Amino acid sequence: MDISKIKTGIVETNTYFIGDGNGNCIIIDPGDDIKAIFEYLDENKLKCRFILLTHAHFDHCNAARALQLTGAKIYMHKKDYALVKSEDNLASKFGVVFNKFKPDCYVSDNQKINLLGIDIKILHTPGHTAGSCCYLLDNNIMFSGDTLMRLSRGRTDFPSGSEKAMEQSLKKLASLDKNYTIFPGHYAPTNLDFEKKNNPYVQF
Repeated sequence: MDISKIKTGIVETNTYFIGDGNGNCIIIDPGDDIKAIFEYLDENKLKCRFILLTHAHFDHCNAARALQLTGAKIYMHKKDYALVKSEDNLASKFGVVFNKFKPDCYVSDNQKINLLGIDIKILHTPGHTAGSCCYLLDNNIMFSGDTLMRLSRGRTDFPSGSEKAMEQSLKKLASLDKNYTIFPGHYAPTNLDFEKKNNPYVQF
């Protein structure tokens, strides 16, 4: 399993590529730069088979439809599909045209899936949006989207956001007993032990 990333769009969202070593990959949060994502796939001789969305703000999913048209399957939480169908995905606030899509699979809390031979556990972590999720992979890896970031967390004042839900989601993450390496939706990687000790939003 190989993990790499590029920054996409005007808010520099982290788009992650998880390769299986055989030319296939999972993309987590294909952001608002279709050209850059396809160039990366071509340069690295990768085929996107699956897409995992941490949430449905445009900067995390605006390339999803283009990838879906190549055969990739989109996974997301059902509670965020309302954002896909409306202007609540924030695209219009940034003057961006949103590429709507229909997900292939909905995920749920504590669900376990296997994609490309990689075991993945879903944690529903609402707060930033109602359908925000974190993905836990082998080797103590977490993709946290805009729920948890280095010394910070996601905003809760966007449509479907909730301060109360965010607090509960961060408590859920803080209760995990492994020191996960965290790959967030923005900014640099971190780890769970560091956040428990230093992040003011994860002090419970």
